[in-house]
Amino acid sequence: MKAKMYEELPFSLKDVQDQLLQLAIHTSYSRDVRAVLIFEDDPPNIFETLQPLVQYVRKRRLIPPWIFTRKFVEESLDAYPLEFLDICTAYENLICNSNILKGLRFDKIDLRLQMERELRSKWLLTRQALLDNPYKPASVRNTVIVSRAAVYPVLKGMLHVHDQPVPATLEEAVKQASNLCKIDLSPLTELISGMPQAISYLNTLQKMIQYVQSLKL
Repeated sequence: MKAKMYEELPFSLKDVQDQLLQLAIHTSYSRDVRAVLIFEDDPPNIFETLQPLVQYVRKRRLIPPWIFTRKFVEESLDAYPLEFLDICTAYENLICNSNILKGLRFDKIDLRLQMERELRSKWLLTRQALLDNPYKPASVRNTVIVSRAAVYPVLKGMLHVHDQPVPATLEEAVKQASNLCKIDLSPLTELISGMPQAISYLNTLQKMIQYVQSLKL
């Protein structure tokens, strides 16, 4: 349903389509949908030129798009491998003059390092947020939901470093990764009703950290 709201997005880019290499729609495991634009170079007067795009997104209350150049993508695969792995394993092209996302390659060492960094960061920040407000179930639930959404790309990384295909659904990714690392990853998808489930989620993050640390690549 959300992806349909992007169908007319190319019309907001009519003035820059000649410079646009790729316009894709990425859907994450958390079901967030975001446009991804890749230019050869930034359009002239980018802040003015892309105002029709900004207005389109703002009017429909969509997530702000990612706007890259080819060079930025190519030079960022070691710094942001999880983000680009997440995008390139779940996208649909609306405009494709050059399919930059299809040809991306990732160093397994870079993926391992970012997986550990993401897991440690989410464990630390989630625990801190829960310490601040452990008695309101709605707050606890929202804290964990936001944290889990940021962790989902790690599942793709875990599978990719073992040369396993990345499934289309979160449920299948959790099942596949659980079998791979021998960890019960169900807390990544179970309903959060209070602190017991939140604590179970934090414990799962610790187990994932230990697993990622142990990887020999």
